[in-house]
Amino acid sequence: MRFLLPLFVAFLLSVSASVAQTKAFTGNDRELAERIVAILQRQDASQAHWGIEVVSLRDGERRFGWNQAKLFIPASTAKLFVTAAALARLGPEFRYRTTLEASAPIGDDGQLQGDLLLVGRGDPNLSGRELPYQPQSPRLAPTTQLFEELAGQLAAQGLRSVTGNLVVDDTYFVYQPYGQGWEVDDLLWSYGAPISALALNDNVVSLRVLPGASPGEPARIRLEPPANFYEIENGVLTAAKEQATPGGGAVAAPQQRLAIDRKPGSRRVQLWGQIPAGDSGWQGAIAIEDPPQFAGELLRQELARYDIAVKGHVRVLRTHPPDVADLQGMPAPPASSRIVLAQHDSAILAESLQIITKISQNLHAEMLLRTLGRERRNVGSIEAGWAEINQFLKEIGVKKDTVVLRDASGLSRQNLVTPSAMVTLLRNMYESDLSALWLALLPIAGEDGTLQGRLKGPAVAGRVWAKTGSLAGVAALAGYAADSNNELLAFAIFINHHNLSASAATALIDRIVEEIAASR
Repeated sequence: MRFLLPLFVAFLLSVSASVAQTKAFTGNDRELAERIVAILQRQDASQAHWGIEVVSLRDGERRFGWNQAKLFIPASTAKLFVTAAALARLGPEFRYRTTLEASAPIGDDGQLQGDLLLVGRGDPNLSGRELPYQPQSPRLAPTTQLFEELAGQLAAQGLRSVTGNLVVDDTYFVYQPYGQGWEVDDLLWSYGAPISALALNDNVVSLRVLPGASPGEPARIRLEPPANFYEIENGVLTAAKEQATPGGGAVAAPQQRLAIDRKPGSRRVQLWGQIPAGDSGWQGAIAIEDPPQFAGELLRQELARYDIAVKGHVRVLRTHPPDVADLQGMPAPPASSRIVLAQHDSAILAESLQIITKISQNLHAEMLLRTLGRERRNVGSIEAGWAEINQFLKEIGVKKDTVVLRDASGLSRQNLVTPSAMVTLLRNMYESDLSALWLALLPIAGEDGTLQGRLKGPAVAGRVWAKTGSLAGVAALAGYAADSNNELLAFAIFINHHNLSASAATALIDRIVEEIAASR
């Protein structure tokens, strides 16, 4: 009998733990709660930290809550805060302007006395990308299309030479090229590209590695846009298509093995490894070390194609944080006396924002944060951008200390958000006059953006509109889902401190969304 007692006690403890976990939820939908809690109690989910809130948009009642008042790392769902604030504060018709300017007009002899200035004002889509958004966001035009356009305008005015320098004016933003809390490994790749007011091709170069003509030869390296900006140290060799295995016998095909490195602050890109002969190659995007300088060098090349000579050098103008009296806002600066010689106007903001939300473009979110500061508070700084966003959140009823953001993209692990704060934002935007535009920004389950390959079942495909988020150990989804009665629900799901593969974590989230959609 004494051997049965420990088993009985263990059984009671397990039952008590299960009941306690079930009671940990809040909300008025008991059936939905039981199904979600069953997922959270699975072995692959139970070790992680979960935060969930589901709220009816019809009556504001909470259907389900789990740690909804706790703080979580939101990953890229953080982008919803900056896009919502920009849509409300700048307006859907806002446009960016990029110009070529000078202090004097072009002379009758075709000369421009002094410097030619390329002035960036935060346009994130100087890339040849097609807008409005299409799935996969194809770039149908050359990445240097902007410079072709601007150089053509100058040539049409008869410009033949510039006696001074080509100056890239990047002072629309304060020089704060990285987000707080970004990790050094992020800075090599496209998702950690530095932030600048003049950004070409998402501040990245596309790097392609192709096999050489025969085994033993160096691989071929191609950059797009092409420029002599980086020093390429190519240690990649072409391997034979087939190699005999040790001891003879079967023949093994060589594997593609590539490594890439660029130290922060350096323009030297090192590549090493092997690529098999006949291989289709490898392609990736690496961050540009100094985007304004890079853009200036490309513009100079384009001007030369139009037979416009720049006698001086490429120079960059920057505003550094110590140069600004108050990074949270300043009086409006005096109007510029420079002459605009050429101009490019962007697509409307409502179209530009889709790139941030649909494909989760980090650089664009960070540029938008600084644009909010510049347009609303006359300082293109991180601090001014957050001051404007925090004021917006206060006005829509998001409680203080429930949103603590250090960057706009969600790349920083210092960001913290409660599920309830996220749902408050979602409810407010849905109830606002911008509702239709706002919903059009979000990825659609099974159809486009970062949800194109997810949530394809009949109960959820085309019936969930949500922003994704993912970091190592973090996954998130926040947006809207229609339930089985076609009632729209706002939800936020965060999972932190998990030790799952990215696909396993998103599969758990998708199961919860399927249960939300099946609820009634």
